[in-house]
Amino acid sequence: MEKNKTFLRISFILCRYPLGISSMIVNSIKLFAQKGISVDVYTSKKFFDECPIEFSDSKINIFFFNDKDLGIFLKGYRFFMRRYSNILYPLLKLCPLRIGVMSAYPEVYRFASWLKRVMDFNSYDYVFAVDCFSLLSLYHMQNRSKLVYYNMELLDWNPSNPVYGNKLILKKFEHQMLQFLRCAVLPSATRAQSFCRINNFPQEKIQILPVASMGNPVSKKSKYFRQKFSIPDDHVVILYSGNFVSWFQCVEIIDAMRLSQVAYALVMHTWNKASTETSYFKDMLKHADGLPVFFSSEYINSENLTEALSSADIGLAFYESMDDNCTEILFSSNKIGEYLKAGLAIITSNFKSLHDFVHNNKIGLAVPVQDISKAVEEISGQLDQYQSNALACYDAHYRFESYFENFYQLLYF
Repeated sequence: MEKNKTFLRISFILCRYPLGISSMIVNSIKLFAQKGISVDVYTSKKFFDECPIEFSDSKINIFFFNDKDLGIFLKGYRFFMRRYSNILYPLLKLCPLRIGVMSAYPEVYRFASWLKRVMDFNSYDYVFAVDCFSLLSLYHMQNRSKLVYYNMELLDWNPSNPVYGNKLILKKFEHQMLQFLRCAVLPSATRAQSFCRINNFPQEKIQILPVASMGNPVSKKSKYFRQKFSIPDDHVVILYSGNFVSWFQCVEIIDAMRLSQVAYALVMHTWNKASTETSYFKDMLKHADGLPVFFSSEYINSENLTEALSSADIGLAFYESMDDNCTEILFSSNKIGEYLKAGLAIITSNFKSLHDFVHNNKIGLAVPVQDISKAVEEISGQLDQYQSNALACYDAHYRFESYFENFYQLLYF
């Protein structure tokens, strides 16, 4: 018998996390709606616009928080908090959660205040918080036993991190909220082990949902990028699809292709147009000068993405070895699932979990980033076989539907 039949209604909370950025989130929402459950999504308009997505199901409703831009004041305050957070940490960690969030993350506090006004928390079977900031925005939620946490980043107690300037404060607040959860959702058993170790979190309250694609793979290749950049048919198309940031080693990828002995075109594609306005992107352009490297920042919606990616031959997924977020990336990367669904051979970082999976399934090679050109040479003569292996691997390991069913059963049966 189904539990919680009274409502059959859930909500997803995305404070600072772009809705369309992760297939794990998008596919969860779609499949809950297909089960007949009404899904309300509460998100920031600013972050939604970074990676927009449309849902055709009438059971899915999106509510937008349009925050006012505090301009130079907020930028100055953020700079102050990032610079002096370690000094302030002993004081802020003693504050009540509401005061701490308001002091350390005013934009999260404003989002939380909006949620408190517009949401009827008691009308939902479950409330899903996507990422740590969304979890913090629910500090005022009373019935936290219905709170489910989609953990997108493994925050540890290391005070330094290139992504989170005031990380210790963020970690302390996240840790306070974890004790109330119905369950935490992690993309792989390995990451779940790290999460439990870092947070002393009970293993029995963990659920696994990989960052994986959904639907049938694309076996017939398109010509999307070849036509867009007039790439000859005899050139191997190598694709990077993702954000342009240093920890994804974009500059190193470009430099590695200087040694290539095969005719190729490297396409660097991003969903985030804002990342083409950074100093890092300018550095990418300098390193690409004189090379057959093409940059794409046209947003491709999720319905058409696989077909576009299928116009390439090889997909790249590289990560700087900073922490478990990057080294345990096997089922946490949109790239890998999307590449496999599109039938691409893949070349990845040579972290052990990636290396073993890629080589055991014969879908590509896991190598140091400087050896990409050698890997391209080895793979390029067997593209048809790699394509076949990639499609088989997608069906066996990267179809989201089968994983979701177990999660749904836990919640509603």
